[in-house]
This record gives sequence, C-alpha cells and structure tokens, in this order.
Amino acid sequence: MTPAPSLAMNGQHEAVDSPDFQRLHPLSIVLKSAAAIGQNLIAMGVLYFSIFDQNILYTSLAALGLLVLIVGVTALIWSRFTYQIQAKEIRIKSGLISRNNRSIPFDRIQDVSLEQKLVSRLLGLATVKLETGASAGEDGKLDALALRDAQALRDRVRDYKSGKTAENSNAEETVGERPETAERTPIFAMDNRRIFIAGLFNFSFVLLAILAAIAQNLDFLLPDDFFNPWYWAEQLSEQQVVNGLSLAAQIAGAVGALISLIAVGIGSGIIRTFIREYGFRLDRVDTGQPGFRRRRGLFTLTDMVMPIHRVQAALLRTGPVRQHFGWYHLKFQSLASDGSGESDHSAAPCAQLEEIAPILSESGIANISAELEFHAVNPALWWRGAIIVTLGLAAIALGNGLFVHSGLFGLIFLTVPISFYLYLNWRYHRYALSDTQLFVRSGWWRRKLTILPLRKVQTVDIGQSPLDHPLDLATVTIGVAGGSILGPLTINAIPIATAKTLRQNLIAAVHTIVQRKVIGA
Repeated sequence: MTPAPSLAMNGQHEAVDSPDFQRLHPLSIVLKSAAAIGQNLIAMGVLYFSIFDQNILYTSLAALGLLVLIVGVTALIWSRFTYQIQAKEIRIKSGLISRNNRSIPFDRIQDVSLEQKLVSRLLGLATVKLETGASAGEDGKLDALALRDAQALRDRVRDYKSGKTAENSNAEETVGERPETAERTPIFAMDNRRIFIAGLFNFSFVLLAILAAIAQNLDFLLPDDFFNPWYWAEQLSEQQVVNGLSLAAQIAGAVGALISLIAVGIGSGIIRTFIREYGFRLDRVDTGQPGFRRRRGLFTLTDMVMPIHRVQAALLRTGPVRQHFGWYHLKFQSLASDGSGESDHSAAPCAQLEEIAPILSESGIANISAELEFHAVNPALWWRGAIIVTLGLAAIALGNGLFVHSGLFGLIFLTVPISFYLYLNWRYHRYALSDTQLFVRSGWWRRKLTILPLRKVQTVDIGQSPLDHPLDLATVTIGVAGGSILGPLTINAIPIATAKTLRQNLIAAVHTIVQRKVIGA
C-alpha cells in the first residue's frame, strides 16, 4: 500500500508538492469479499438442494468459482479506488469501466463520521463517511482506513473548518493526542442497566421477522401449506389432545401462547437495544463548528458529530408506562445524517427530564415552561374517525357473519376500544406557541412532544379535507427542513379562523427573528 502522507503539513508545502493518491487498506479486499460470500450462502444452499440435486462435487465447484469471481472483482475494484488529501479538498477516483473523479472541498463538508463494524474494530480499521448535504446520506466514503488515519482525516477537516492551520495543529499536539478527543465527562451516557431499561420499552418482533425471512428463503424444505394459517387451524382442530381439554384449559393455553409472544417481543427489544445503544456516549464538541459527538454500538461502533447549527427540531418520545416511570427518548432532527444515513439523531435514548435539560440547553432549544398554555383541537378529530371505523367494521362484520361464520358478527364490538383509543389521541393532541418556539403534542400510546424553533420554520400551509369543510375546520402543516421523524409537522382539526391566525403569528414571529438577526449582524 502506498504510504499515507502526513496530514500535518503547512498549506504552502501542500500547494507545491501535491500528495500522491492512496489506496484503501488491503484488508478491505478480504472484508468486502467475505461480506459478498455471506450474502450468497443461501443461494448456494438453494443450488445444492435444487439444480445440483444434492451433489456435493458440483456444489463445491460452483462455490469455488463464485469465490474466485468475488475475490477477483473485489480486488479490481480496490485497485481502481484511490483518494488524495489536499490542502483544501479531498479527491476520490473510483470505477472499473466508467471512471469517476470526485472533488469534495473541505468548506462543503458538513460532517465527518467514523464507523467500525465488529471485524473492523478487531483489525483496527474504520470507515470514514463525508457528508456535504448535497444529497441524502454520505457524499464520500472511504472504507477500511487505519483507525489512526481515519481519526486524523476527521481532525484535519475540523481544524480547517475552525480556521486552524495544520502547522499550528501540529505544533500544539500530535495526531491522536488531541485534547478535544480526550475522554472527559459526557453530557449524557448510558450504562448497561440503563440500556436494559430502554430495551424494556422497545418492544420488537424483529427476531420473529428474521426467522420468517429465513423460512421463506428455505421454503422448499418446508411443507407446502406452512405459511397458510387456515392449514394450521385445521390441523389444530383435528388434534385429539387439544379437543380433549376443557374450555378453561384451552383458554389458558391461548393466554400462555400470547404471554410467550409478548416475552419474545420484549426479549427481542432488549437484544436489539443492546446491539444499537451499547456504550452510548454523548459529548460536547467545541472545536470547529460546535456540536454533539455521539458514540454507540456493540457490533458496529459509530462515531459521528452533529453540528448544533444544523439541528432543526427536538422530539421527546415516551408512552403511558414509560412516562409513569419518568423515562423519555430525546431525538434531534438535523440536516446532518448519522452513520446509517438517517437524519434523526438519538441524543438520549432513555433519560429523565433533568438529564435532558442540559442537552436541550446546549442545542439552544427550551423545554416546556410552567406558564406555557396548550390549546386543544376540535373533538371532531376523534368522533369523525370513530364513525368511519364503526361503519367500516359493521360492513366487515355483516359480510363475514353472513358468508363465513356467524361468530364474526362480534367484530362490531371492536368499535368500542378503537373509538376509545381515538378519543385518547384527541385528548393528547395539543399545541402551544411561545415567542421563539412551537410545541406540538400528538399520540397517546406513542406520545410525542415536538419542539420547533420558529427560526427553523420553512413553510406554513392550511388545508381542508372534504370532512373539514362542513365543520369549518382545517389542518395546519409546518414544513421543516431535513429528517424523517417530523416530516411536515401538523396540527389537526382546528377552526379555520384559528388556523389563519396561527399562520399569521408564525410568519410574524419568523420575520421578527430574522430582523433581529440582521440587526445583530
């Protein structure tokens, strides 16, 4: 591998002696080949049981040919991928047949994040992802750099963004011994006990989904009607052991099966949370552009920085049970993406309000004050939905009761819990407007409090559906840049006159904030 040039050199020297193009670490060939082979294992199993009729010789030859093809193509791609770090930009050349030469100026780089999967951590490698905001996800990606080189590149970009020259940076400290990367008290961190608590509230059937996906790929080994629920219902009804049980015993068995299913969901949520949030740590970054540095992950360690000026809104998630014990999940909607390409950043996955307060304070977003008054929306939000659900369930119950089984007439009784749920959602849907922020509550079971600084408002729309016109109601939609946790922020079922007044107040508040900014500048 071509030796990496020093990242600490003065700008004049770089301008005269342009550094050579470098290749990624050679171990990237092994890592990418292993990943591609793993993706084709199921295909080889299908060939073994189907086309090759369980012939081990033909299957082995096919596997060997596939191995040679994967390693050869991966090595060619590696040899044709090079990068060059200059004084003010990074250049990346890639492509086998169609060559691409990309230049990414440091001025346009908004975020540099590091990612280490389990094997990469064992080998001391890291992936560098560069984001400019020009497209979704990363705009440049360097796989399998030595961890020291990856950290040096990230620090190089930070120094440039903060106006620090490489010469000054080298005079102050050597790469890898920077004070901003030294361990200090984090703004927020989670130990294993806290991660376990977070997992209890992250109910998930991901384990069952994985098993179902595996079963579907291996369906040729399963009975023809394995995924047919009516087949299993018929088989169960023909079992003498089941038929011989009393009604109470059958009910107890059904309840036991339901409890087992819930236990699997809770267990899957805990495992999934540990894999994602293990070692969670949030630090304040003061060099370059002030922001938050977040590190987390058991098998894949992600290390990303979210600039504070790119934060668009804050979101507090909770639920009836979780809120009873005082736990909340704080997320930021940002123009910067995290290691997975998402722009919804977990800042505190399981925290008390007193732990969330300093994080919000650092981001320049204020939490709810005691004197803030929330406004209710029109009750039509729930009773219109209840009427629609009742009519729909009545038609379903009537059709199934007449043509399938008379017991299905009972489906009509589902209108009671569904209508009550809609009522609870209406009770929780509230909004409030302060001098600088908009607060919107929504959802009862999955409760959300959105805190949107008015300076981040992009658009304000008023819409009326056919059901809104007779009642003179409207929906206010506030456009927010970036992110998927918000999308357009909506306030539903408010009087049309109130909606127009709210829009006027929002626009006036945004104009006032912009004017103050101009005067201050």
